[in-house]
Amino acid sequence: MSADALVVEFLGEEYTITPERPFCFGRSADLSVDDNQHLHRRLGLIDHADGMWWLHNVGSALTIEVVDRNSPSRLTLAPGATMALVFEEAALRFQAGATLYELSVDVPLSTPVATAAGRGQGEVEGAPTVTGAELVFTTDQLRCMAALAEPRLRDPSTIELPTNRAAAARLGWKLTKFNRKLDNVCTKIGNAGVSGLRGGAGALATRRRERLVEYALAASLITAADLVLLDQGDQRR
Repeated sequence: MSADALVVEFLGEEYTITPERPFCFGRSADLSVDDNQHLHRRLGLIDHADGMWWLHNVGSALTIEVVDRNSPSRLTLAPGATMALVFEEAALRFQAGATLYELSVDVPLSTPVATAAGRGQGEVEGAPTVTGAELVFTTDQLRCMAALAEPRLRDPSTIELPTNRAAAARLGWKLTKFNRKLDNVCTKIGNAGVSGLRGGAGALATRRRERLVEYALAASLITAADLVLLDQGDQRR
């Protein structure tokens, strides 16, 4: 099995999903869960993009609860919504009529990347993950990341991120300044080898913001302690 493959298990049967092909579950899908007429034909879709695994609720009425098996964290994905799968061992739970279903998911987290300083030195896959100690950010760049991640820093179960305009207003910045700082942060982390941070329009731009927040939290580039930066003025660091 490829190291990049995601594994879904249901009732003792495993399904191996590779990044090349999306995987759907529901009443009539790649994984046909049950013939329960209360269950959507296609409820959830898992695919790989921008270096991450994503879960899409493609149903119209049912929610999907994503539970981390290694912590109390859980998220609820509404119909039409999308989220990154950031729990290494997760349970996907959904109820159709009187029946509650659960799928187990093993998620291969993003492959560790080489730091900017280590490039070109014959490093192999599995080089150390970029951390805040290896990437130096200005205070404005930290404030930019903290403004986007604030809802999740305060409540890890939150899915929605603030818009760029709302984040800029939170910091007392003009939108043009916030967008410039966001571009700088994404370029800096992207140049260190992290995928999915290149700019673009529409869904790609939305996923870039999601990818930035997920990576910044996972790599501890920002923590809850950085929330104090949101109420500070511009500084140099």
